[in-house]
Amino acid sequence: MRSSRRRAWRLSELIKFVKAQLSSSLATLVDWLLLVLLIAVGVHYLLAVLCGAVAGAVTDFSVKKWWVFRPRGGRFEGQVTRYILVSATSAGLNCLLAYAFVDGLGMPKTPGVIAASAFVGIAWNYPMHRFFVFQGTRGRTDGQSSHPVRDSRSEV
Repeated sequence: MRSSRRRAWRLSELIKFVKAQLSSSLATLVDWLLLVLLIAVGVHYLLAVLCGAVAGAVTDFSVKKWWVFRPRGGRFEGQVTRYILVSATSAGLNCLLAYAFVDGLGMPKTPGVIAASAFVGIAWNYPMHRFFVFQGTRGRTDGQSSHPVRDSRSEV
């Protein structure tokens, strides 16, 4: 019984991870599409970058809040504040790691930046969104913990 709960919990976490990656991909698409559109209609490229980034962040936050993690409780303002903090840190980590890959290791620019982004997305963004920004994500609906270790205590 305990191993089936553990498998169910692992599957649930894998599904959250995949959904979070889909959310990030959608946000990137929104960011890039708006960026390209604004540049095409004559908006200064730096303003276009800013607008695209904000639109992507709003998309990612919204999808993760209401589809991926669906946190129970927690103040919306607190989640937004934590999301901004995690995103700002993510931007800094992306810059540092891209610099290390491109200037330090000599990788070509585009692959180096993409590799840095993928690493930061998996190693920083996902865990911070899962366990910090959207604390208290939904598990079981019967009021018990969905975590296999916490559930195992009831089987003694």
